[in-house]
Amino acid sequence: MAALAVCGALAAAVARPSDRPAAGPASVTVTPATTVFNPTDAAWLQLLVPMTEQNIRLAELTANRATVPELRAIAGEIASSSRGDLARLQELTRAGGVAGDNPHTGHDMPGFTTAVEYTEAERATGADFDRHAVLHLREYLEQSVRLADSESTADSAATARQLAADLRRTRAAQLARLGP
Repeated sequence: MAALAVCGALAAAVARPSDRPAAGPASVTVTPATTVFNPTDAAWLQLLVPMTEQNIRLAELTANRATVPELRAIAGEIASSSRGDLARLQELTRAGGVAGDNPHTGHDMPGFTTAVEYTEAERATGADFDRHAVLHLREYLEQSVRLADSESTADSAATARQLAADLRRTRAAQLARLGP
């Protein structure tokens, strides 16, 4: 329950950065694991893992179905890099002893591609599919960058900060390539 509250607070803080408290939460040891995370680190991981999992599916679908070759190419890159990012997120989750539960199942949050949105994408064709895919891939990349920025400024563990910086760099570059 506490993890849900922290995840909700992180999502709210990212959605409204001006409402964020000035000082981060005190550091806590999540488990006897070797990595020490504060609640924001744990919440960030619990948010990014399912968000990345959901969007890999959309990026793979887009890489196979987009009508514009450039969109197929960037979607393939997003899918590939996101699979690597997901492996790193999952490893850090294990190293920090963060609960593997997905407290965000069924949530409609910024950056998540919902089941309904994915189904709509599957049913769309041609230019309609491309517009739908770009919209949701852009939301995912934008939210990933915002969450990475938040994690980087949350007095987080060094391993989490490094992963956040890597994700931010990759996803910001992909966002620039995806275009407006």
